[in-house]
Amino acid sequence: MDIGNWLRSHQLELGIAVVVLLALAMLQRLWRGMRRRRKPAPLHPKLQPYAGRTDADIASEQFDASQIMATSSTPSVVGYQLIKQIEAVFVEGHRTPNEAVTGLKALAARKGANAIVNLSQSRTAGGRCTAQGDAVVVKPGGDTKPD
Repeated sequence: MDIGNWLRSHQLELGIAVVVLLALAMLQRLWRGMRRRRKPAPLHPKLQPYAGRTDADIASEQFDASQIMATSSTPSVVGYQLIKQIEAVFVEGHRTPNEAVTGLKALAARKGANAIVNLSQSRTAGGRCTAQGDAVVVKPGGDTKPD
């Protein structure tokens, strides 16, 4: 019996075997894709500190940020008198601009500020957001010049 005759006589079985092998290959590819999706995306080493924020960390940051009574993208805050400039503050690695500003407000509040002036935000080449500004202490009043 030669190979050609054997192939013709077992054509159905060979077709079923090919279909089963293709189905197994597709299932394996699907399984690998599912396993990859479960893993978190790899982060650049400089962004690792921002990776595992817990709900408690986020709540603490939001509480600290609520201590900031005013922000401004200019050197003064309308309706407030600038009492003291504490220092420049900067945060990076946040997913959205709002998260970056909240992080900046929390950092400024922890340093004793109650406002931020010269606020600016930007997006890095890696898609993360940064925010920076000057942490200051202000009090309600019409004069906006520092003492």
